[in-house]
Amino acid sequence: MAANYTGYLMYLVGREVRINRGGPDAITGRLVAVQSDYLVLRTNEGIVYVNATHVKSISETNKSGGRSGSGSRIIHAYSFSDLLQRLRYQNIQINRGGPEKIEGYVADVGRDYLLLLVKEEVVRIPVFHIKSVSLSVRGGRSGGSQSGGSQSGGNKSGGNKSGSNKSGNKSGNKSGNKSGHKSGNKSHARNNALVRNLLRKRLASVRKSRKPSGK
Repeated sequence: MAANYTGYLMYLVGREVRINRGGPDAITGRLVAVQSDYLVLRTNEGIVYVNATHVKSISETNKSGGRSGSGSRIIHAYSFSDLLQRLRYQNIQINRGGPEKIEGYVADVGRDYLLLLVKEEVVRIPVFHIKSVSLSVRGGRSGGSQSGGSQSGGNKSGGNKSGSNKSGNKSGNKSGNKSGHKSGNKSHARNNALVRNLLRKRLASVRKSRKPSGK
């Protein structure tokens, strides 16, 4: 991006802005970071990473405070391509709406393409056509304290029973994180196995179509 344009964008950091004027590509949120070739917005739906190549316009909405979103962690990367690499093995949403919107599991990221597992189909998407990307609200980040946490073991084992909230929370968080990481690893392994099988079938189909008929 040009130096004067980057300077203007840096001025907008912390303010609520609107990217593009309308349609499915329009995004409104608080600008939280400006990178070499992409922007980071915090919206009501979470963090959205916008490919600067597809930014047609950007303007300040003059609304104070901006949008707080859900407090999601921001992924830091040197470039948009590097960002996609860091999103590997995550459930993501590509583009905000319209026919180009798609959600799936990132199976692989190449230099100029991305392989997305959508249900039981592997979709190859050119990086150039990715206007924005965000972690999928439905899929989210698997694992962690989301499945378990203080719910399984917290107050129940050791909390009110033994009179020690400390030991209850400790055992609850421990069992929650353990079960979360375990389920997350199982999900990744299942998705990766499915991707390998689909790619193996596709390769076998291509080889079969190229095989001479023998007539």
